[in-house]
Amino acid sequence: MLRKVQIRRSGLLRKCFALATVAILPLLHAQQKTAEPVSALIHLKNGITLDYVVQGKPDGPVIVLLHGAGDSWHSYERVLPLLPVEYRVYAVTLRGHGMSDHPETGYQRKDFAADILDFLDQLKIHHATLVGHSLGSFVAQKTAELDTDHLSRLVLIGSGPGVAKNPQVQDEIRKSFAAIQDPVPYTFARDFQASTVYSPIPAWFFERMVGEALRVPASTWHGLGEGITAPESVEELKKIRVPTLLFWGEKDSIFNREDQDVLLKMIPHSSLKVYPETGHALHWERPEQFAQDLLKFIASTPAIH
Repeated sequence: MLRKVQIRRSGLLRKCFALATVAILPLLHAQQKTAEPVSALIHLKNGITLDYVVQGKPDGPVIVLLHGAGDSWHSYERVLPLLPVEYRVYAVTLRGHGMSDHPETGYQRKDFAADILDFLDQLKIHHATLVGHSLGSFVAQKTAELDTDHLSRLVLIGSGPGVAKNPQVQDEIRKSFAAIQDPVPYTFARDFQASTVYSPIPAWFFERMVGEALRVPASTWHGLGEGITAPESVEELKKIRVPTLLFWGEKDSIFNREDQDVLLKMIPHSSLKVYPETGHALHWERPEQFAQDLLKFIASTPAIH
C-alpha cells in the first residue's frame, strides 16, 4: 500500500497539490489494476478535497464504501483485501475525517451527500453499489434519495431510519459531541470506538481506528452532533429506488431491530441480513462474512440501467 503524505490544509501549496493530484487521476485510474489500494485525492467543485483509496480493474463493477463517524477509509481495511480484483472499489474518507479537508461547517447529511454525488460525477461512476456504515449509511441514504444515474444498489450497515426516537438520547448525543475540545481526549476516542463492537477485533485494527478518531477535530464532532440529530423525515426514504440490503448486528448498541423494520417498510426493494452475536460495526467483526454476503448481493441483483 502506498504511504500517504501529510498535506498542509491552507495556502497555495495545498491548492496546487490538490489540483496536481486531480490532473494525474486519469493516469492513475488507467494503470491501477491490482487489488492493492492506491491513495488519491479529489478536489470537489465546492472546494473540499477528499482523500480516498482505489483498487481493482478500472472497467470492473464499481463498489463505493463510506465509513462511520470518527473513522476514515481505514474502516474497510480488513474488507478491501477480500474483494476480488475484478471489482473497482473506492473507499472514501468523508469531509472532516482523516486526510480529507476539515471545514468548520457543512456536516448535514445533504452536505455529505453533495460531496459523494460530485465524487461519482467527476469520476464518471455509474451503476455503482454504494455501501455506507453508520454515519456513512445516512450519507448513502441521502445520496440514493437524490441520485438520478450513478447508483444501481445500496447497502446500509448499522443504519436506522433517522434520529433517536427518544428526545433525551438525541440531546445526550448532541451535548456529548458539543463538549469535545481539541486535542480530542484519547479516552473519548477509545471508548467511542469500543462502544461500536461486541465481538473481539484485532488489537492492531482497534488501535488504528482509535487513531483515526483522534484525527477528527473538535469542530467536526460539533458539526456531527448537530447534523446527525437534525430532524429527517422517514418519508424521504421512499425516494430510494435501487435494490437495498440492510446489514444489522443483533447486538448493535445504537440501532435496534425496530429500526430495521422501519427501514424495510419505508425503502422499496429492501431486504435484511442479520448477524447474530455481532455489534454495530459488523464489517470490523466479521469482514470475511460481510465481504461474502456483499458480493453475493451484487451478483444476485441485476444492475439498474
